[in-house]
Amino acid sequence: MVGDLLDGRYQVESRLGAGGMSVVWRAWDRVLERGVAVKVLAGAQAAARGARQRVQAEARAAAGLWHPHVTSVYDYGEHTDAAGRQVSYVVMELLPGETLSERLAAGPLPPAVAMRTCAQVAEALAAAHERQLVHRDIKPSNVMLTPAGVKVVDFGIATTVGRPELEADGQLLGTAAYLAPERLAGGTVLPASDVYALGLLLYRTLTNELPWSAETPTQMLTAHVYVDPAPLPDIEGVSPEVHRLLDRCLASEPADRPDAAEVAAALHGFADDADRRVKQAAQSASVSPVSAPPTADPSPDRRRRIPNAVLIPVLMATAATVSLLLPQFVPVDGGSDGIATREGAAPPDAALEVSATETPAARQTSAEPTPASRPSRSVAAPAGPVEASAGAGSSAGPTTSPSADQSPAPSSAAPAPTSPKPGTALRALGGVVTALCTGEQARVVDVAPARGYRLKDYHPGPAKEIQVVLLSAGNKSEIKARCDHGKLVPKVRESRQ
Repeated sequence: MVGDLLDGRYQVESRLGAGGMSVVWRAWDRVLERGVAVKVLAGAQAAARGARQRVQAEARAAAGLWHPHVTSVYDYGEHTDAAGRQVSYVVMELLPGETLSERLAAGPLPPAVAMRTCAQVAEALAAAHERQLVHRDIKPSNVMLTPAGVKVVDFGIATTVGRPELEADGQLLGTAAYLAPERLAGGTVLPASDVYALGLLLYRTLTNELPWSAETPTQMLTAHVYVDPAPLPDIEGVSPEVHRLLDRCLASEPADRPDAAEVAAALHGFADDADRRVKQAAQSASVSPVSAPPTADPSPDRRRRIPNAVLIPVLMATAATVSLLLPQFVPVDGGSDGIATREGAAPPDAALEVSATETPAARQTSAEPTPASRPSRSVAAPAGPVEASAGAGSSAGPTTSPSADQSPAPSSAAPAPTSPKPGTALRALGGVVTALCTGEQARVVDVAPARGYRLKDYHPGPAKEIQVVLLSAGNKSEIKARCDHGKLVPKVRESRQ
């Protein structure tokens, strides 16, 4: 594929990522002289008529949906490869940055950042729902974090409101870890299913976990229907109102969930409140931290129920596909398609986001927390026998995950420490960042914003380079640091905004 000229216009340069259904390439648009991302169907999917129709439908859906938080689609075409096969492709904008899935490999986001990230995803969904379009695959690997903000990518299985959930061949498309319970009943497509996935995304960004203990796709599907989600733990900077909003998003009945526009407005407001708390904490640095107020108890009537006619099916997993019988469940591409428009290498998605290229090794080293790292919750046995098997072999390498007992990233709402922290203090006009080296990787230990400053964003590590951004009304402090032979090498930049 490298070197191919698509439609006499797009010169293929290098591969960005691959999944079980498609490959994404970096290409050069000779007409407009710009880099683009080209998504091409791969393997047996290249000749499958249904898959080609989905690619074309994806192009039309995303091209008709202009929004600052939705990736742009530029073109669609068909190309005859060297083997004489005709393949469909979609041309998209090439985005800098990283996926939310990659960012979560370093730990949960600060509360304000997590809420703003999910608010922007909710804005994108609200715009799609207004056009009667449902994404159906909201998950961390389909959320890009760019310098311009969040971009929702991969409308490959999006469809219109009211259509049947099951495809003509009886397949149910989606990702097991983020499937709303009503989707498993095989009804019609609802915008509320996206809101359910958005609630799980919020839980994940705040905790880097999902609200169930589940190791296999079967357990995940069972949990959505039968098991109450674990309540969000107490997190400094996360108010009881956030807990209540999350409970509503994860309601078992679609009618009980808020719409995406309401979630977007609420989360933006909660993020502003969290930023104000950071500022107040900085102004009261001599005051000892106050524990976060207790969260509201979840509703006792949240037990999952489905019609008696709907049975949890037999699961059979292979390296190329994961399917269910009555109905079949087919995961869309995991990690690689979720990063279809990003420059750089692409690790596979987390294990709980079932990927068509998932291997046992990938599950063991995934960024998704294991049941041992969280309180145990029982999962009700599904009706009928359940079998799971995983095939070997995948071209995608496993992501590196933090250990189960690794300390979480420091909260953006934490006040300045009252006792010395281990590490080196890096000082800027915006405040003090305490960091240390572990071998060749740097890690943020503490952030203490100066009076009048707030924490905008940061990459806490462990990583080759950590970054903290502190903002005031007129100034921006950027604090970066890397480790050179175990010694912290800082770089501080002050600028006006």
